Amino acid sequence: MQIDIDTGDSNTNRIVSYSKNCIELKNKLIKNTLVISSTRLDETMLCANFNDFDLENLKKIISWEPEIILIGSGKTAYLPNPEWIIYANKKNIGLEVMTTGAACRSYNLLVDEGRNAVACLFLPA
Repeated sequence: MQIDIDTGDSNTNRIVSYSKNCIELKNKLIKNTLVISSTRLDETMLCANFNDFDLENLKKIISWEPEIILIGSGKTAYLPNPEWIIYANKKNIGLEVMTTGAACRSYNLLVDEGRNAVACLFLPA
């Protein structure tokens, strides 16, 4: 699905589109899971499947010091593990789990608002 984006800051990572096979940024096509913020991108931090995501993955993401973490769990939305919520809350970080499409759209909106968001995106294949 194509996403309309605000192209005000050309150095900000924004998601242009997503499909079941890839996530497209303005200058890059990514065909695996990724962690993205407005200024950082990591294609190796996450496991390939949302079901393998654990507290250790969350701790790595929190090291980026976000104010909110969006986890795109694929084509199905799941409830977050309560352990993740407790850990994020202790760090004063918001945590939401949603479909990857919703996470892509929400990430762009938060970044456009100047919020310090990190999205962890699992392909919805």
